[in-house]
Amino acid sequence: MNRFPLGLRFGALAFSLMAILASCGKTTPKPPTDERKNKGHDQPTIAQLTLTQGTLKAGKTFTALMSPDDVELDRVHQTIELDQSSGQIKYTEGPGYVRRFSVESTTKVPNRVYLLTINYKTATGEAMDAQLVSDEQINRHQHFFKQIIGYSDDGRNTPLFARFKEALSYDYAYCDRIPRKQSDGSEYLDANPVGLSGFLQFVKPVTRAETKEVTMLITLGHFFNTKFTSTGSKAVRPFFSTVLPGADADINMTIHFDVATN
Repeated sequence: MNRFPLGLRFGALAFSLMAILASCGKTTPKPPTDERKNKGHDQPTIAQLTLTQGTLKAGKTFTALMSPDDVELDRVHQTIELDQSSGQIKYTEGPGYVRRFSVESTTKVPNRVYLLTINYKTATGEAMDAQLVSDEQINRHQHFFKQIIGYSDDGRNTPLFARFKEALSYDYAYCDRIPRKQSDGSEYLDANPVGLSGFLQFVKPVTRAETKEVTMLITLGHFFNTKFTSTGSKAVRPFFSTVLPGADADINMTIHFDVATN
């Protein structure tokens, strides 16, 4: 004979069912994604850099806010392709490719500018620029164009960079115009500073005595929060920044320029 009253037995059963249902309704929270291990895009492995010669139009000046419409582009272009799929950087050889860019400084041609475009592929050769400028990724990516002025003599051969704009041999302006869609389906061009497209102007050397070779380290920075420097702002770090808090480098590329002054 059961010694527990019927009401007490039903109450205990109801409590047990509620506990079971409550435990079934709970979901185990997913561990946060370690973005340093999974950045949300493929690894850029093959880089194609194309330098197209141009001239500033009459009345236009080189500024950080310049527009692609400010420049008249020529048909003269040079292309460097770097392939890191083997673990070592290799240059693509053959017709249409160079290992170094040849440019003119403003000492030789005052209004000379160059359009630098960068395109990436995965290790399997698939185009991946669209991954870097998706809605989730575009505000995390920015290229930086740092001038190497020497190397450390401590045995590590660490690059030494020009840290002030006045010390640079060139100026750079982000001129990305990325096609995007608004909520109503209409398209517009987003002038988001990524650095897949931008203008270079070589302001040095000024005299024959100055070095006519410029070495640039191009870094594609991946920011784990945002590349913008303050909440609600669209301000980004200068193009020559050498320290990138809260970011890793997706890829680093050392590019050499031979600069003509006369």
